[in-house]
Amino acid sequence: MPKVGMPEIRKPQLIQAAIKVIDERGFAGATVSVIGKKAGVSPAIINHYFGGKNGLLEETMKSLIREFFQLLKKELAEEKKESTIENIMIIVKTSLSHSQTQPEVVKVWMGFWALAMHDTVFFRLQRVYSKRLNTALVVELKGVLGLQKSREVSQVVASLIDGMWLRGSLDGGINKAYATKLIRSYLELELG
Repeated sequence: MPKVGMPEIRKPQLIQAAIKVIDERGFAGATVSVIGKKAGVSPAIINHYFGGKNGLLEETMKSLIREFFQLLKKELAEEKKESTIENIMIIVKTSLSHSQTQPEVVKVWMGFWALAMHDTVFFRLQRVYSKRLNTALVVELKGVLGLQKSREVSQVVASLIDGMWLRGSLDGGINKAYATKLIRSYLELELG
């Protein structure tokens, strides 16, 4: 029988082990056995807490998504500005922050996007992430653009973030200054 309180310790440990194994071996090589070995636990523990590899991968993505939106909430609370552009740029900078662009995390996000095209669980998680990001952008934009236009602009900004993130990831690193400059230029055109 597991010790009381162990899930709170083991689950984050197993998620970090999954991220490291995905970084080293990719999604296909991230077996329950290899992840368990990396975490120093029996594969049975992964099956117990997550119901297997897919459950662990799902929880890993939920963890990264949760981490992103917690960081975004914190950044918006601490850095909130009067300017709509500045508030949007907080969202952009958080999307391109260190925690989201570490090479090992990038590999997990890339694998997640690939899985989302073929797996309903990961597709749903991708939709949740996209909708929450778009909602955050619309909230900042609708006061100056109106609802319909803010939805359109938020789609473009989210696409620019994803595009800069993806291109930078494939090129070996994201040029955050360049990416934020281009996105700011677009916002300045739209917002006058």
